[in-house]
Amino acid sequence: MKTLSLPTLLHIIIIWCLSVQESVQQENENSFDQGLLGLDLSKSQPNTLQLYSRASSKNIRIMGRTIDANGSVWDEDARLIIRSDSLDGRITIQGEHTGYFLCINKKGLVVGRKKIKREGSVSCVFTETIRNTYTELRLVQKTEMYLGFNKDGQAIPAHRTRPGVKSVQFLKRPLPEDNPADDTSMSSANSYSFYELIRQLATNVDATRNEDTAS
Repeated sequence: MKTLSLPTLLHIIIIWCLSVQESVQQENENSFDQGLLGLDLSKSQPNTLQLYSRASSKNIRIMGRTIDANGSVWDEDARLIIRSDSLDGRITIQGEHTGYFLCINKKGLVVGRKKIKREGSVSCVFTETIRNTYTELRLVQKTEMYLGFNKDGQAIPAHRTRPGVKSVQFLKRPLPEDNPADDTSMSSANSYSFYELIRQLATNVDATRNEDTAS
């Protein structure tokens, strides 16, 4: 039996290590493609609502490719369409106004995408977890990655997130027109009228004080 020389043996080991590394890298890239398997958005029931960020105290808004959590109640970019897969709870989040989907790329950055593709390095499918009445959204493909925002409403890289903290917790809220009893859902016109009334009252009080001083 012929014995392999040391250089030949080292060469074989190096080739084997490179092939393993390439296989692992390919598996990681393909993992972002698996979330769409079996997901049929055409059969899902859309639900239009707002996602309130516990960290920023404002709503998630999808402004095309840019996404933050600084939306007001009446911000058109804060109107989100949630589609869910009744089989295993997978969901997608789409901006009603822009039509863009909320996604996370393989670098962990939150991005907006016009279409969901079955191949690529961007994931747009999440699973929903309820923790202490708050909703947490994590990637189907990378379960250690969560959707998160800081107190300024800026997206946190998903690889820096962890469950159970304010930055990854949200509340589902109805659209303002669907919740007229909510004080925060007061229309702009009504809000203006209210503050205008207060201003007029303050003006009248000042005028009365001036008259009393003059007399």
